[in-house]
Order: sequence, then structure tokens, then C-alpha cells
Amino acid sequence: MGRLLIVVVLLIFSGIIYLVKAAAGKVTGKEVKFQDESQKVMKSAAKGVQWMTDQWDKAKSGESTISLSEGREFKSLTPTEIIAKIKSNPAEYDLMKAESTYIEIAAYKLEQRQFDDAKKLIMQLSPGEARDFMLSELEEKRNL
Repeated sequence: MGRLLIVVVLLIFSGIIYLVKAAAGKVTGKEVKFQDESQKVMKSAAKGVQWMTDQWDKAKSGESTISLSEGREFKSLTPTEIIAKIKSNPAEYDLMKAESTYIEIAAYKLEQRQFDDAKKLIMQLSPGEARDFMLSELEEKRNL
């Protein structure tokens, strides 16, 4: 019953997206098909469900985003070295793990009053709420 409800909700969202794109298509002359839009929504939902399942499995197994030994190692590196290490190993550091590592080490650098180092790490975060929050924390700590 729950899965059927999810499918119905996704179809409703697909319909809304289709209507908006169809209206825009009238202006631009582009043709939009409901089937294509519903497939895109279903694929996105499936990816989201898979990601949530993976996170749930990791939480149950007790995996953390960054190990203690790794954290100590990162804390002794410069921001440039940390960024290079994370970006050179995309298999180990997916976007989520990379961002959580940047946040954790930036928070440590803030506590150590290493503001320039913290800002370099914060600027590696994707634009959004987390980055804005960390930048406001940085400014607040600088003003103390």
C-alpha cells in the first residue's frame, strides 16, 4: 500500500512538471512528453531511495564518514593538501563524504583560530545552506 502511494505521488509530481514544461514548450516550440517526464522523476526517485538505503545500511553497520586516524592526519595538513588529497581520490571521497570531511576539518580549524585555513576548506563546499552557515560561523568567530 505504501509503495502504491509513493508511485501515485510521484505521478502527480510528474504531471505538475509536465504541465509546467508543456507550457514553456508552447513558448519555445519544444515538444514535451508526459512519459519522458515521468521516467525522469521515477529515475530520480529511485536514485534517492537507493542513496537513503545505502545511508541506512552504513548507519546500521556503524560506519562513520571519517575515521579517527584519518581525522588526525587531515588536521595536521594544510588546506591545499587536504583538498588535493580528497579531490585526487574520488572513489573514496564521494561528494557527501568530501563535504562532511571539509566541514569537520574546517570546524577544527575554526576552534584552533586558523581562520584563513578554515575559509579555504569552507569554500570547497557546494553553494547552499551548509556553506552559508559555516561562513557565518567563521565571521562570528573572527569577531570574538
